[in-house]
Amino acid sequence: LAAAEQVVVMDNGCMCCSVRGDILGAFTSIIDAVDSGNGLDAVIIETTGMADPVPIVRTLLQTPVIASRFALAGVVTLVDAKNILRRLQELDEEQEDDPDAPPDEAFQQLMFADTIVLNKIDLVGSAVALEVWERLRSINEKADVLPC
Repeated sequence: LAAAEQVVVMDNGCMCCSVRGDILGAFTSIIDAVDSGNGLDAVIIETTGMADPVPIVRTLLQTPVIASRFALAGVVTLVDAKNILRRLQELDEEQEDDPDAPPDEAFQQLMFADTIVLNKIDLVGSAVALEVWERLRSINEKADVLPC
């Protein structure tokens, strides 16, 4: 791949669990490529659906070598319109059972998103779509919600 199309794969496949070592190594490689004269438009970090965005965002914002060279443009979260209400209901029930439990990754992703891409909207009726939108708004009122 050309430097402009380079893909850096994390060693253990889980950025949120090994964020410090793997992400620092990945950004060191990117910085070296840029310093060698390879242009760069953006760095996109794609995580699994179960990744907690908080340690990743914290690392990007609080690691001087990264924060001095890169800006976090935003966090995009993909939401399954057909299944999200059931998942959020499960989370509500878990929270009722244990009010001191830490927030779930799915909830964290919604809370920290700047943009929520709402997919599978064609698989639900308009009443469910509206309910999903309202529930997403109750968690994050500022994120752009893009149905697709």
